[in-house]
Amino acid sequence: MAETTEEKQEQASPDIFVLIKEYIATRVELIRLTAIERATVVASNLITDTFVFLTGILTFLFASFALALWLGELTGSYAAGFGIMTLIYLALTLIVLFTKDKIVDGFLNDFLVKRIFKRKK
Repeated sequence: MAETTEEKQEQASPDIFVLIKEYIATRVELIRLTAIERATVVASNLITDTFVFLTGILTFLFASFALALWLGELTGSYAAGFGIMTLIYLALTLIVLFTKDKIVDGFLNDFLVKRIFKRKK
């Protein structure tokens, strides 16, 4: 007997629904795995960046003390050495304050955008 068009559609419909359900399940799993991957990348970057930041701050702090003590020995007064360091930091602060809009913000924006949207190699 020859099958009618309606009988063929009835047989194909369950297959289509099964395929659609499998497709949706696969897409949901892909989205879940992609979210997990992005979360782990963000977490690992946060941990390493925090470590680099803290070690950088400590290095800067100890270098500042060493330079202040060395300047204090050169001037014969530790207070003068720390005062010179204070003036150096004040000058750096003023430079950053007045060039912030032109130089610093643009550089930081570019750096952060590149960092956030960094592609895998």
